[in-house]
Amino acid sequence: MKSILVSLIILVCFVAIAQNNKRDIDSIENRIKMLSDKNEILIDKAGLVMNYFSSGDQKKANQLYQQTLNEALTQGSDLGLGALYHCKGNLFYYESQFDSALYYFEKALVYRKKSGDNVGILKTTGNIGSIYFMMTNYKQALIYYEATQKKEAELKYEEGKYFSINNLGYIYARLRMYTKALHYFKKAEGVYLKNSKNDQLIFTYDGLSTVYKELDKPDSALYFEFKSKDLSEITNDQTSLNYALTSIGILYQRKRDFIKAKAYFNQALALARKFNDQRLQLSIYGNFAAIALEQNLPDSAMQYVALIIPLQRALKDNSSQEDLAKLFAEYYHKKKDFEKAYDYIQIYDHYKDSLYNLETTRQITEIQEKYETDKKEKENQLLQADNTMYRSTRNYLLVILGIALLGIIGAYVAYKKIKSAKHLLEEQKELIEEKQKEILDSIHYAKRIQFALLASDTLLTNYLPEHFVLFKPKDVVSGDFYWACPSPEGFIYITADCTGHGVPGAFMSLLNISKLSQTINESKIYRCDHILNAIRSEIIKVLNPHGSSEESKDGMDAVVCKLDLKNMKLEYAAANNSFYIIRDNNLLVCKADKMSVGKGFNDSLPFSYNEIALLKGDIIYTFTDGFADQFGGPLGKKYKYKAFEEFLLSIHQKNLTTQKELLLQSFNTWKGDLEQVDDVCVLAVKV
Repeated sequence: MKSILVSLIILVCFVAIAQNNKRDIDSIENRIKMLSDKNEILIDKAGLVMNYFSSGDQKKANQLYQQTLNEALTQGSDLGLGALYHCKGNLFYYESQFDSALYYFEKALVYRKKSGDNVGILKTTGNIGSIYFMMTNYKQALIYYEATQKKEAELKYEEGKYFSINNLGYIYARLRMYTKALHYFKKAEGVYLKNSKNDQLIFTYDGLSTVYKELDKPDSALYFEFKSKDLSEITNDQTSLNYALTSIGILYQRKRDFIKAKAYFNQALALARKFNDQRLQLSIYGNFAAIALEQNLPDSAMQYVALIIPLQRALKDNSSQEDLAKLFAEYYHKKKDFEKAYDYIQIYDHYKDSLYNLETTRQITEIQEKYETDKKEKENQLLQADNTMYRSTRNYLLVILGIALLGIIGAYVAYKKIKSAKHLLEEQKELIEEKQKEILDSIHYAKRIQFALLASDTLLTNYLPEHFVLFKPKDVVSGDFYWACPSPEGFIYITADCTGHGVPGAFMSLLNISKLSQTINESKIYRCDHILNAIRSEIIKVLNPHGSSEESKDGMDAVVCKLDLKNMKLEYAAANNSFYIIRDNNLLVCKADKMSVGKGFNDSLPFSYNEIALLKGDIIYTFTDGFADQFGGPLGKKYKYKAFEEFLLSIHQKNLTTQKELLLQSFNTWKGDLEQVDDVCVLAVKV
């Protein structure tokens, strides 16, 4: 059976971690003491954070990060903030928290562009490409890599100095285009050997090993993986060493030398646990399971699968689904359950086809070919420009005196024009300020319209018992909304999160509120699942009119509740958003259907109808994802649903007015100086 291995791309060039042995840490610390430039100090401290982290001292890394971030914010240093947010993105990357990593890299890119840090822009842009790679969005990854290549060429840096050629090799290896992958890894080897860049050669050799493994050349694969391992030890790069050990284990597994394979896997597993690298743990458990199946020990294999599944869910990892399906197929084949084995083979084929479909490969090839063509055209243009400049130099010398004379005359004319332009600029500034005020006035007017369409306090107070609404838009207007209306069967209320936030989100919320009113008040549809089915049908029609060239998948995630206090029951239907009921100090999770109200996967399936018997004292909490997804706290991480649940349990015995205040206080404390990332809406009802 083929070994299971999560792709071994460690952010390649873009992590740009310094050589992280003790001597380097001491060297950076000493250099910081000698520096007087505040920006340089902040940038070096950001590098030191990564050195601490990659050498295993995560606590010290996080403490230094927070301390340096406070310094950068106090000083208003764009260069420092760019370096620190980039560093934070790297830390999240190593923990396989890709959405958090992407958030911080995008923040870093804003500050690096603002400060004109071209090298930083190159590194951060490349990192964003690597995140998309790990999310299996190879087309988007290549677009970012292409942008990085172009930027490097634009700035006339030596090829591969800041952009890692390794990344293109990994892309093509993942797409099983091994000849192209080999071309880029060999090219990278030449560049990095020439510049003695051992930190990059680690990934080059790992990439060459990966390609030779897939080309069924195990001895060559082992040779290059051991070179990668040796360089990781020389530079004391513990994270890269960890991945090299795993790869060596896989190669011995392929040679059916299971004793050596397990020995290397166990070394890697110890390091993965030390660094809390869940992605690598998942990979290692998968390979242990594969070995057990090859040794005809299917039950032992399933013990490892039991460890894989929670990791896969925690990581939201789709890239390992293909290998996991294949593993299950092999398991059921060993157990002689051929029907289930066949089912999993079909699932395996589905993931394989979706990952390596011809259209994706074609698009990626087109992107790369376009880049190569543009690059050649630019080189030709530069060559022609150089030749023209050479031929023209003599002529330029002859007219220098004439230009000087004209310059004197021009200076006087320019002075008169500048004086006139200054007056014009002042007029234009006033016009811009006036237009800006008009735009802001329009947005604030839109806010009044949107808020007028939300469920009013009077309506909620008349029909609901004790309740609160915590509504905190990210911008002036919101993509989240809450809406309600009475019906003959009970009081219907909805908490919803539309695609986007700000003005685009507000447009979607107004559209969805309109369709809600039409469905319930005009069409007299009162059953919660039927309401969502009807709205979805209408939204798809509106956003995807006949003949539209682009399919829109905009819509909303929502919980529709119908509260019947007379019969003490709650009916509900939920699209992607689960919600909670707290009863007798226990929190019950009311699950949602895994589909949105709009065009998308499973949009032909009806929403589920659910009914819950209520007890006196129950508290129903419906909400959008903005609270749990907020970044903050001492480490700049997401709040997350687990913490949200625990906090609700800790405050649920207080009156609802106090609960709202405590929730808002908790959100603001957690957010701190970071920006709000999404709209927030929480609605609570006590029965």
